[in-house]
Amino acid sequence: MSCDGKLINAYIANPNNESEYRGFEIVTCREISDYNGGSVIEQVRTAEEYLNADEEALDDPFYRILAVYRLEPYGKTSDEKQSIDNDLSRRRAIGDFYQIEEAVIFLQELTGRKVDIYSY
Repeated sequence: MSCDGKLINAYIANPNNESEYRGFEIVTCREISDYNGGSVIEQVRTAEEYLNADEEALDDPFYRILAVYRLEPYGKTSDEKQSIDNDLSRRRAIGDFYQIEEAVIFLQELTGRKVDIYSY
């Protein structure tokens, strides 16, 4: 697998229906300097976010694997379901990788499924 771009996103469903996790995501992250002299980690999902972060980034991008918890959205409106899907408290970071190939291999070994990258 060869990836020339640095903006990477992916999602893979968890094949284990008894798990607390619905699936796993790979997101691109950047370390950005903050106003207090420290740094913060920001997830970037679009080209615009990536280019904005590129000016202030302290290092090359890295790729974070997030486990997405299951929720039971029965009886919720579509807006409430969208809010649940975007709730970062429903995700757990389980690994950071500087090489996308390593992140993909890790997820394939974890789930037993092929991982398709959907943005470069």
